[in-house]
Amino acid sequence: MSRYVKAELALNHTIIYTDEDGRYFRFSGGTWTWRNHNPGNLFPANVSARHNQIGHAKVNAKQNFAIFPDYENGHAALLDCLLNTYGESSIDDLVKDYAPASDGNDIKKYRAMLHDATGVSNDKKVKDFMPDEFDKLWHAIERMEGHQEGTVVEVFPVIQVHKDKTGIHNLNVKMKGWATKEECIILTKQGELDLIICRSQQGHEYLRARTGSSINDSLDKLIVKDHNKNINKEHVSQEANKEKIDVVY
Repeated sequence: MSRYVKAELALNHTIIYTDEDGRYFRFSGGTWTWRNHNPGNLFPANVSARHNQIGHAKVNAKQNFAIFPDYENGHAALLDCLLNTYGESSIDDLVKDYAPASDGNDIKKYRAMLHDATGVSNDKKVKDFMPDEFDKLWHAIERMEGHQEGTVVEVFPVIQVHKDKTGIHNLNVKMKGWATKEECIILTKQGELDLIICRSQQGHEYLRARTGSSINDSLDKLIVKDHNKNINKEHVSQEANKEKIDVVY
């Protein structure tokens, strides 16, 4: 499998990776640690940058997770963080900063788990842990942060569209060919297109590109003449702009 070189947060907390061949893959479900290849749930910073961070997932005002190309890089970043950021800290001090209560963590439970897992019950500094104690420490942190796998599907760009006075009705999907709007709505729900399903005030479903998507810009930029219907693109754009939209998926 090709190496992932870029990643971005998409709809419904999914992560879309771009590989070195220019293909796209959506990671859905599972835990953030799995979707981000970030077993320690590290934030973007110097440590993450040293281990090939390729994106970030800003979940809310407090949580902004680094995304790595694979588990190996994310795991190496965790070890680096423990040794070089928290090397002078005891387990109690580490947890206070690494997993603060303000982020919704149960500090008492987190500390107890690390003490039990490592067998270190005093204020011993992380840098002074024996190799087996350190191994038990990072294993316990990865368990505490959670790991559950989800699903991965390939995502395909839309490269051309046909549009008439009712809106976009056919889309040319890379590697799949031309498909109807209804077929593309199904593909979108399956995660295979990076589009948003919208509904007009008249109750009609239609598709648009996700803001900030690296896969697809505005679909209006992809309009080509449908020789079967002789579309007037300028007239179509004016008609389409009359309908207000609400995202429904």
